[in-house]
Parts: sequence; C-alpha cells; structure tokens
Amino acid sequence: MKKILLVCLLSLAVWASESNVYKVSYNSSVDKVLENMLAKFKEEKLVVVWQLDILEEFKTKGLDKKFGKNFNTAGLSAVRTLVACNGKFGNDIINADADMMAYCPIRITLTEKDGVTTVLYVRPSSAPRDSKAYQALVQLEKKVTKAIEDSMEME
Repeated sequence: MKKILLVCLLSLAVWASESNVYKVSYNSSVDKVLENMLAKFKEEKLVVVWQLDILEEFKTKGLDKKFGKNFNTAGLSAVRTLVACNGKFGNDIINADADMMAYCPIRITLTEKDGVTTVLYVRPSSAPRDSKAYQALVQLEKKVTKAIEDSMEME
C-alpha cells in the first residue's frame, strides 16, 4: 500500500511540476508592460537587440485576409516579442556549452486580451541538466524573471 501511495504522490508531483514556459499576467496594457520591462531590462543590463509587433506584422503581410475567420481566433489585441541578451551570461554560456546558446539571447512574448497582458518566456532551466552551461542558464532565468516581475512594481 505504501508503494502505491508513493508512486501516486510521485506521479502527482511530476504532473504538477512547473511548465517550461514562464507565464505571468498583469491588468495593464501591453504598451505599459513593455515600457516598464524595457526600462527594467536596461537597468539590469539585459540589452534588447530586437523587437517586433507580431500581430501588426501579420496584418501587414495580409495574413488577416488570407486566413479570414481563422485569423487570431484567440482574440488577442496585441502580440509583441523582444529578443534580449546579457553579455556576461552569453559569454559564460558560450564558454561552457555553445549549443545552449539556443536559450541565449532570450525571447519574450507579450500578448494582450481584454486589457490583460501576459508575458511568456521559455525557461532556460528546461535545458539538459547535464550541460556544463546549466547553472549559467538557471542564473540567467532568475535574472530575467526577476526583472519582469520587478518591472511591474515600477511607477
């Protein structure tokens, strides 16, 4: 009986474990969340090297017409993405395991629906734990998620 209970508890723990995607939502417009994040990222030396308004780009490319009623069925009012990098972490990761540069620079996506903005970020800690760059990836993730959370405390 104890073995069955242990197996059930372990299964539940695995099932309930964190997602590989960091996700946090704010009752604020995508413009305000992005403005705050950019300011905090600059302060934390997370250099934003690229930004894109994905939903507008899709419309510019005519995808709203091409897909018709199947375009943006989630009803998002905004989809933005940014790519950022921190030189120290980038260098540490290259030196430890260059293949893990798939996680650095980082990419963050912001979506907005009904005045709520959701920030999405693939967690570098989802990388193989046996990588020599794993600890640097975990530290990068902590820096990024803290910057995201702190950015919404800014006035």
